[in-house]
Amino acid sequence: MSSLPDISVALGWKPGPVDKELDENVLTKLPPGTKVLSISPSGASAWVQTVRIETVLPDGRQVVYFMKVGMSGEQCMAERTGIHGNSHVDMEFVQGAPGDRGREMMHGTFESEKIMHTYAPDNVPEPIAWGTYMSMPDTHFYICVFRDMVDDLPSVSKLGALISKLHLDTMGKSLGGKYGFHVTTHLANVPNDNTWCETWEEWFTNAMRRMIQAEENSHGHDEKLKELTNALFAKVIPRLLRPLETGGREIQPCLIHSDLWPGNVKLDAETDQLLIFDSCAYWGHNESDLGPWRAARYRLGRPYMRDYHKRIPKSLPEEDWDDRNLLYAIRYDFLISALFPQDARFREMAMDGVRYLVEKFPDGYDVDQTMKMKSGSSAATDSLRSENSRDRGSFKAAQQHALSRSP
Repeated sequence: MSSLPDISVALGWKPGPVDKELDENVLTKLPPGTKVLSISPSGASAWVQTVRIETVLPDGRQVVYFMKVGMSGEQCMAERTGIHGNSHVDMEFVQGAPGDRGREMMHGTFESEKIMHTYAPDNVPEPIAWGTYMSMPDTHFYICVFRDMVDDLPSVSKLGALISKLHLDTMGKSLGGKYGFHVTTHLANVPNDNTWCETWEEWFTNAMRRMIQAEENSHGHDEKLKELTNALFAKVIPRLLRPLETGGREIQPCLIHSDLWPGNVKLDAETDQLLIFDSCAYWGHNESDLGPWRAARYRLGRPYMRDYHKRIPKSLPEEDWDDRNLLYAIRYDFLISALFPQDARFREMAMDGVRYLVEKFPDGYDVDQTMKMKSGSSAATDSLRSENSRDRGSFKAAQQHALSRSP
């Protein structure tokens, strides 16, 4: 089992001095009359400076903020660990980053969390605002309500119920039924290509190209990798994704969190509610949100996926499900590889996955073969429709089932 190296140790990060006063534009986002009691270092991060800000409101209520300020444009990236607050006071969270990339990241974070909160208000910390420092115009920040969290894995049923409900509640509600998002969002510091697309195959192809390019920028060019990824785009992606929307089959875009690893999925310390945050939203195929769960490093995996699919059936062709899941997981392997340029293990892991799919599907998409798959799986299809919904496109029966099982 591969484990993530400690980022701070790997990059030789050491805490630096913190500002003694909050920037004026940060203060304007806080309630009027807020008084800052203290600003002190908090935690460790390889990419941003992290500080704890204790304040008091005019009514005497204590509010604690957590602020992140980017150290450089290249180092700036989204937080990938949980943040713990004091359960006895209100908490809010502020993250900052510099330069054009930082501005784009904070804007994307706000828009992503805003729409996630719209559909899951009890499970997503409420976003407040994002903005730019007055004293440093190339430094930007994002503010949201922060809830104290417990660093434990969620139960299988809680995670399955929450994510399936999010997907069912948003299915078919994207702009014009397209795939994408209205602003650029980031997985860590890697920008997504969220250009609106008519088909899922087109959007995912663009997203995978962007991720592989980021990985190559980090590790350098490799001819074997290039050969494999050429086949991935020419053969594998069409073979696994085109059948979802051809041969009488269809899927509908739903809201995707897209960064559901344990660092972004935690329990509320007071209410025991499951919280999800640090999203990198787009409208896409619901199964793509399960991509990170395949990796052993994230300690989620098959039990969580089985529970999810009790609530939402696997897309057709069902026999392609495991290979589709591997394809979605490979994108996250390339992400982790891009984030750790000194560690070759994750590139090898990603290449192994691509190699497996390329060898399994050397002929790519074949219309006749996919039609045979449709015919051969008709019995299973009828069974799924009978159990979950007579109208698979609406998912109404599956949605009622998911809601009835919500914690």
